[in-house]
Amino acid sequence: MERKYDVVIIGAGVIGYSIAFRLKRLQPGLTVAVLGDPANSLMASRAAAGMLAPYGECERADRFFEFCRESLEKYPQFIRELESMGGGSVYFSQAGSLIPSAHFEGRWNDQIRFFDSQKIPYEIWEPAQVREKAPALSESCGKVLWVPEAQVNNRQMHSALKKASMAMGVSVWNESVTGFRLRENHIAAALTDAGEVEGDRYVLSAGSWSAQLGKILNISLPIKPIKGQMCRVAVEDDQLKYTVHGMLTYVAPWREGLGYVIGSTMEDRGFDPRIEAETIQALIDKAAEIVPCLKSAPLLETWTGFRPAPEDLAPIMGKSGRYDNLFYSTGHYRNGILQTPNQADYLAGLILQSGTREISEFSPSRYQL
Repeated sequence: MERKYDVVIIGAGVIGYSIAFRLKRLQPGLTVAVLGDPANSLMASRAAAGMLAPYGECERADRFFEFCRESLEKYPQFIRELESMGGGSVYFSQAGSLIPSAHFEGRWNDQIRFFDSQKIPYEIWEPAQVREKAPALSESCGKVLWVPEAQVNNRQMHSALKKASMAMGVSVWNESVTGFRLRENHIAAALTDAGEVEGDRYVLSAGSWSAQLGKILNISLPIKPIKGQMCRVAVEDDQLKYTVHGMLTYVAPWREGLGYVIGSTMEDRGFDPRIEAETIQALIDKAAEIVPCLKSAPLLETWTGFRPAPEDLAPIMGKSGRYDNLFYSTGHYRNGILQTPNQADYLAGLILQSGTREISEFSPSRYQL
């Protein structure tokens, strides 16, 4: 069977599927394929907590912040579009995020000035308001900053992207890419254990595994996996509707009877998948300092994820300067779920040559790729 497509996307996570989804929405006649071992998505796209949080940790209005903010604004329409195209129901909340004042360690006034300068809405809740609006929080939190961030069930979104893409005619091959057939500066085919897949254009969106594929292409992609251990505990939906982050932890209510996700470590240990009981307990203990009911909550699940971290921590997105038919969308580090809608629009625009301007701060050219 001949397997030849207009666009071949290497990477079966939310980044890869969202690009396929957007391409088919813009040009239904395109032939698009997604390649990748679905197990890898369990260690990346499906390993996140789904927090869409561009505000709490940003202190300067650079292009990365603007891109993340734009993506957050696109999320409501993106989820509606996914569901309307047969992706199924996806939990999405715009209740906002809470950040205890203690998190800022003397930077409170600087953060408020930043929010004011960027016209970011926020509220400062005094302790009495916290007890009224979020009684699950510990009194030790003091006053709390509310910001209009959001949250998505990233596992449901990943499933919806795959389902909706397939419904529109995207071919999905659960096959790992093991090599490439090259012709000078042109990729002629991707090689898998099940045979070749030919494409006019290719997109490398394999997260932490992108660097390994880059080596096959004689490209040095400066991306390494940053391990994160996390867990999910059983807590009633009515305990807390907001995400909480800061103070070296975060708590993300998945609601719908699915409990709360607690995370996450930041470990430079390569592709080490081990889950350590003492590390998970330390996460729970730290989160329970903010949300005390977590201390005794039954443990439902533990897992490990790998964040793809570039040297400068900015995503690598755009057209290759080494191969005339290769594009990148990788290295999204801690914000891949957040950036999903905006990067899909951006990459689709570049691939289709629709007038989208390259974002120099994210360009592969900064690494001579």
